[in-house]
Amino acid sequence: MSINEIAADRRTFLKVAGLGLLSVATVGTLAGCGTRQELVASAADSVKMPAFVPAKGLAADLAGTAEGVPAAFFNYPANPVRSVTTPPLKGETFSAITNIFGPPPNARGKNPAWQEIEQRLGGTLDITAVSADDFTAKINTTIAGNDIPDMILDDGASIPDIIGFLKSKCQDLTPFLSGDAIKEYPNLAAIPELYWKQTVRDGKIYTLPIPRGGAGGLGFYNAKRYAEVGVTDTTKIKDADEYLSIMKELTDAKANRWAFGSSSFGLSTFNQLFGVPNQWREKGGELTFYIETDEYLESISFVQKAAAAGYIAPGSDAWTKSQMVNAFTNGQVAQVYDGLPAYFKSDGYAVTVPDSAPFLPFAAGGGKPQAHLDNILFASTMLKKNDEKSIKKLLGIANLLAAPFGTEEYLLINYGVEGTDYALDANGNPQPTPEALANTTVPWKYISAPSPVLYLPGQDDIITRTHAAYSTLIPLGVVDPTATLFSPTNAQKGGTIRQPVSDAAQDFIAGRKSLDDVKAAIKTWRSAGGDKIRKEYEKALGA
Repeated sequence: MSINEIAADRRTFLKVAGLGLLSVATVGTLAGCGTRQELVASAADSVKMPAFVPAKGLAADLAGTAEGVPAAFFNYPANPVRSVTTPPLKGETFSAITNIFGPPPNARGKNPAWQEIEQRLGGTLDITAVSADDFTAKINTTIAGNDIPDMILDDGASIPDIIGFLKSKCQDLTPFLSGDAIKEYPNLAAIPELYWKQTVRDGKIYTLPIPRGGAGGLGFYNAKRYAEVGVTDTTKIKDADEYLSIMKELTDAKANRWAFGSSSFGLSTFNQLFGVPNQWREKGGELTFYIETDEYLESISFVQKAAAAGYIAPGSDAWTKSQMVNAFTNGQVAQVYDGLPAYFKSDGYAVTVPDSAPFLPFAAGGGKPQAHLDNILFASTMLKKNDEKSIKKLLGIANLLAAPFGTEEYLLINYGVEGTDYALDANGNPQPTPEALANTTVPWKYISAPSPVLYLPGQDDIITRTHAAYSTLIPLGVVDPTATLFSPTNAQKGGTIRQPVSDAAQDFIAGRKSLDDVKAAIKTWRSAGGDKIRKEYEKALGA
């Protein structure tokens, strides 16, 4: 299964990866170019978004929606269409730098899939594939040496002065992609506006989105254990008090069974249940950061109460991901927080824990339930400044790599060459051969990618349940109103000044500090730069 079959936006991706927020200097020297760029707050509303033109002729088993519910397929569509009939290149060679996860692929000369993709491109794309651990060092060394590839992954954290780099070294893609201009690249045009909004910086479209699933969800629960205490639908839980009572019934410490257990107390689950904003809340042009809200204090107070009562597995706040997964798999805990894409993978929760289900929200504090739209992009791709002809060719490369699910190109990029890397089963689904892994790990999907879909052959029930979960979550979705804005101060030190608040909250829940300590940390956040970040975002909102 590929990353494009649904795998946050940048902030959520970095939070999950433990990398913190974007960090750049307010005014600084761009590595390798010696120029100084003033960073300014900016909004996506200042540019016309690319037109959305859905892909044609690809009927899903369960339809997606314009709002972002992903389409679902029980089998790979019969008779895949070829979405790009004319190669975008005529023998040229371009270059790219991006991430790679896992072992390196077979080299081009011994890789039939790589050769076929470049044949369809009509030229060569030399890829520097770098592990996530080494990417920051490699990209900055590359920039410092002024040896910048034509296509560059922006992981949201690695380039210190990202706005300066974009202005000085990267192509403004607005004239090529804004409005109807994107129709020259139909596969890119099939990516909804939700994703393109994340690509705007300094009032211009500077990058190409690598989409994810929109909503990260609220984690998973063991439906069988919940049913044993009378709960068959989590959306029917009345309020926080009833939830706490359920947690009590689910806990039997003597039997080594607890209601909940997750790294860092799984606060995303509780923040969404209590109506905490997705980063910022906007009202009448004024912004409130999530840590400043009453809902946030109510959320962490609830978790502290549950922990103190013994309903959260002791020490689970320090669990690694594998420890959390094992605890859920063996029944030690009845609920965990993890991203929704982890549910329907071939080795995901739905397969390994058949009684598991996505935890769907209720309103813990009353009112309307909500879910954060916090999983929009994996990353995005920048294009080095170039002449118009070359930029169009690079966009042609991206257009082919963004071929949607159901096309020949998608099958080739994600599964390789038929007969060598996969064979089709009786239902037309690709079944990998032993050679597949070594040929299909070229990181094309981390350069450009289509909108995600739900697909896990032979698991119709899991896909149906996952589609139902997205169908509940997306309409309840709450966006971050600053997601398409830029704040210089937040870029410079937003993560740094927020960390003491997070630490204080964790210590409060664990019983090491008081709620007053959390409030004091929030006050310090304001004076350390939080209020300035707010003003910059508010200025951008009103621009």
